[in-house]
Amino acid sequence: MSTRRAITIAAIVGTVLLIPIVAILALGFYGSSITGDFPLAEDQGPVLQIAPSVGTTGSTITIRGNDWIPRTLVEIEMSLNTSRPSIAADGTIVETTASSPAIFLGEIIASRAGTFSIDTQLPTTIPITGKSSIEFRATATYLGGEVAGESSTIFNLIAGPGSVETTITVGPSGKPAATGYVELLGDHGEILAAVPISADGTARFTGLPLEATYDIRVRVPGYEVLSSSDVTVATNHPTQVSFKMHPGSASRLIVGGIPAPTIPDGHPNSNMSQTHIALIDLPSLSPIRPSSPQPLPAAWAIESDSNRGQVFVVDEVATQINVFDALTGTAKEPIALTSTLQVSVTDNDGRPISNAAIGLFRSIHAPPLTGEGRPPRQWVFVREASSDDSGKALIGDLISGNTYEVVAAAEGYIQQIPPRITTSIRPNVVSTATVILRRSDTYKHRAHEARVRLEQSQRGQVTGLAIADISLDPNNGHLYVTGSDLNRGHLFVINPEKHRIVHEWPVPAGVGDVIPSGDGTTVLIANRPESTVTRVNAKTGTVELQRLVPSWPEALARDISGNVYVASLHTGTISKLNPDTLAVEHSRRLTKGVHRLVVDEQTSTLLVSNLWTSTVTGLNTKDLSVRFMIPVPTSPQALAIDPETGTLIVGSSEDGTVTVYSPKTFELQQSLKLGVPINDVVVVSTRSTSS
Repeated sequence: MSTRRAITIAAIVGTVLLIPIVAILALGFYGSSITGDFPLAEDQGPVLQIAPSVGTTGSTITIRGNDWIPRTLVEIEMSLNTSRPSIAADGTIVETTASSPAIFLGEIIASRAGTFSIDTQLPTTIPITGKSSIEFRATATYLGGEVAGESSTIFNLIAGPGSVETTITVGPSGKPAATGYVELLGDHGEILAAVPISADGTARFTGLPLEATYDIRVRVPGYEVLSSSDVTVATNHPTQVSFKMHPGSASRLIVGGIPAPTIPDGHPNSNMSQTHIALIDLPSLSPIRPSSPQPLPAAWAIESDSNRGQVFVVDEVATQINVFDALTGTAKEPIALTSTLQVSVTDNDGRPISNAAIGLFRSIHAPPLTGEGRPPRQWVFVREASSDDSGKALIGDLISGNTYEVVAAAEGYIQQIPPRITTSIRPNVVSTATVILRRSDTYKHRAHEARVRLEQSQRGQVTGLAIADISLDPNNGHLYVTGSDLNRGHLFVINPEKHRIVHEWPVPAGVGDVIPSGDGTTVLIANRPESTVTRVNAKTGTVELQRLVPSWPEALARDISGNVYVASLHTGTISKLNPDTLAVEHSRRLTKGVHRLVVDEQTSTLLVSNLWTSTVTGLNTKDLSVRFMIPVPTSPQALAIDPETGTLIVGSSEDGTVTVYSPKTFELQQSLKLGVPINDVVVVSTRSTSS
């Protein structure tokens, strides 16, 4: 007995508005017919078949089902699987397979023989590139709604005969562009294909379906991004598109982050790159492949020196400042933040003792048990080593300014305590300490016990230098670095030209952002747990002034007039401080989660990012009145302003996305998903270095 019914697809229009590629395909079924009259195949459970199994757009296909439970309701849906490119942080083009959400096509009741058949034709305007496929899935249910079987199959789309050829020249010379990328975009701006520009200034896309329409976007380093809309693939010859690029700002964007925690497979960010720093040409927002063969280091905080074209990078727990060239990514000599201790172990007569177990310990104040009185002192294990044949051991990566107790033990020897052997680590030199052991057969097993105890101890991250911030003082060229370890804070004053620590000053633990005051002598430091902003003399280490601010001052910024701005994370308060007295002149309560600050001098706007609401708010620098608020990608971890153009750059850590907003209007100009776990961004002018 034959049955025939039509499938109506129009009802799915509202479902596919966000998926235009699949919508075109779904709406393209027409002239369909259904029948249950074809022989049963060998019983092997529900089977879904497409005949033929491959073809081009516009192909006539038959969707068949057999061995289904008779008289059950079969629901048919599909999704488009296609390759999607992206430009990685190292400048390479990475291809990933993307699948659209399932699109409902229709329902049909299986015949008494457990079969069904649908004859239809695919549209000719599917915007695909290369080899793509359509997955058809059928699910049967009983009258009561219970699942009665399911099956799926793949129809492979063969690349079409169409092509688009682009020619790119640069102004004002009109010479062919030799580097950059050309992107093929779909109806909603999704990147369907990307190719590098050839040395002759051309790029070509092939395998396109005829009469399909695309947008073309060109990125050439040093030039503004150009686009051409509604480019239709010709039927009998390659479609020609020409671009003449206009010079853009001479700025390089440095994007960096720290290693992301382990992400499970299937998570949207599971394919994030392990690259931690990206060099990006700002006007074209195109990554530049670093010339250094070694991967660039992780970046907790970044500072730039446009006068010398250098970038300074510190990791979350740092022993040095990494330095590299902003134009090429070439690594330079790092600047040490830590120093080395040489320990000598001898007997009473000055003879060296080899194979002695050496341990370093830090003394800290533990919280008092009763809440009253002076906290008791505790000794925290830091590092262990063994003396060589000369009785000496070098212990590196020790934080300058810290004081350690040195303990040693050797077979048949004992260290007499008191006195305790303590040593302070000085910057830029190798500090020394000597431990004298006296012979004692009574303690012949003590060395073995001490060695086992030291080997079982682990150096915790708490004994390292946890970096807070790094900044450059344009008045004297010095770098300022803040950080904490255990219960002590550090302010490093560094001469980057000589690669030396000029001063290391003790400050309270919990230090955060640091910015120059503008006089070439003092710096401003935020302390998060103490909720203070402090002015410190960088030459003497003395505190000149300190003010309380709302809870958890997360960020500091300073405008050209010297006014200081503070973002307090826990209260969402933005405070404007008098540059001389640090007294609060204005405050504005925003939503909790304010995180980064940057001043746009061209428009007198203070830009504030919010980690928790994923927004950037623009405030008037005069009175902190709200000018605008714009949504940005999730978790805006970093902000920067291109001083040449006023362009705003936002780095979002969750998905590694960099977004660029136009000056004055702050409308979204372009975005790039890098796969870098972004923690900081800086802009470096390349005009002086390139000239």
